[in-house]
Amino acid sequence: MLSGRNGFMVAIATVLACGALTSCAQDPPRAGLEWRSCPERPEFDCATVTVPIDWSAPDATIDIAVVRDRADDPNHRVGTLISLPGGPGTSGVDQILRGTALSPRLRAAFDIVSIDPRGVGRSHPVRCDEGLATRRPQLAPDAGASLVEVHSYARDLEASCREHTGPLLDHVDAVSVARDVEALRVALGEERVTLYSRSYGTMPAQAYAELFPRRVRASVLDSVDDHSRTGDEFLADEARAGQDAFDGFTEWCATHPDCVLHGRDVAALYANLRATATEGRLRAPGRPDAVWGPVDLASAVIQYLYAPTWPDLARTLFDLAEQAPAAAEAVPSPRRGGVVTDYPGVIVCADWRFDIPDQARWLELWERQRVEAPVLGTHFAWAAAAFCSGMSTPVANPQHVASTVDTPPVLVLNARHDPATPHGWASGVASRIPGARLVTWDGRGHGGYDRTECTRTAVDDFLLDPTTSTVASCPAR
Repeated sequence: MLSGRNGFMVAIATVLACGALTSCAQDPPRAGLEWRSCPERPEFDCATVTVPIDWSAPDATIDIAVVRDRADDPNHRVGTLISLPGGPGTSGVDQILRGTALSPRLRAAFDIVSIDPRGVGRSHPVRCDEGLATRRPQLAPDAGASLVEVHSYARDLEASCREHTGPLLDHVDAVSVARDVEALRVALGEERVTLYSRSYGTMPAQAYAELFPRRVRASVLDSVDDHSRTGDEFLADEARAGQDAFDGFTEWCATHPDCVLHGRDVAALYANLRATATEGRLRAPGRPDAVWGPVDLASAVIQYLYAPTWPDLARTLFDLAEQAPAAAEAVPSPRRGGVVTDYPGVIVCADWRFDIPDQARWLELWERQRVEAPVLGTHFAWAAAAFCSGMSTPVANPQHVASTVDTPPVLVLNARHDPATPHGWASGVASRIPGARLVTWDGRGHGGYDRTECTRTAVDDFLLDPTTSTVASCPAR
């Protein structure tokens, strides 16, 4: 007979391990959350839900941090909307405490609930040696990078993360997060939940709908990851998306006199910066003692393309072009520093498999990066692929085509020109989900919901009534 918290955890893990609800004989027992006023913002409720570290072996547990913004109009409450944050590494709790970007219409009709996913923030964060986490080796083969050295670094980083994080490091994948969401649904006492997910949050949202389709009332996938793409396809897609976003910046700069680079050949200027970075002579902004390699440069540029903040990007490139190059020197080898820091970036290695066995294959993929991104040269995804391919831990949730049995109502929203989640991913995901609706925002940037009145209305209308019709596209302005 099961009793107490341990009994609850064994029972719920047994049921959730069944996978889809159709294969399970009974629901897990309900166990309510102990809500308390959040210390940072008392108007919100905070709690934790206890889940197994390993859902197949429920003895060892961690607590997942949960936050709730209660419906503003409880007399017309529709239900609970669970918001799954991106990243990996974004705190859903902090997003709610800072003031959710979800509209007043949704906040009136739903209890808005979010979490810090396992391995993030208040939910047993992945922790690694700071010296290894903040200083990575050279990653550009034409700058002298060696895959052997990169893989050696990846294993050292992995070992430090395992030392400071423990067994959770093997269970930070999106499927484990999806099972945590199901435990949360049970604890909330809801028959079904509504999901809004963004960027990397669409990974557990898709996994949840695949595992527990009958528990989803409606789901919005905003800026979606296509988890069916192979590692090679992922890299090519990302490089192409980064180049497309950068092209938008150069077009803006050519037509707007307020761009500090207006009248200059931005592509040629960037090519010179990339060449300087390849030589190991590009000073990192604000860090005269550090240099950027080509991957560092491209990664920094892409961050400006998320919003996008084109004027700031133009100023950064201008300043980089005006500074005196550093003296050429080898990138120092990363080494342990004895200080520990949160480092959720390694979570991506639990969900994406990259097979890069040797230098020759790495060089082939690098040349493909240059083909897909002839000006930008590469994408920050290159770093993830290089490191993840050297990790010794098996990929817990490798790429696959998701099951569409009993698929709930789904709306997929994506920008036409997104530097991180290409529009092709959205159209691919939507095409494989029966009845899914694809809404395209014809603009540039990462994240679609809060872009325009059109995008907000499309999502709000769908979440409030999944049977209502929605537009297929929204103008950029």
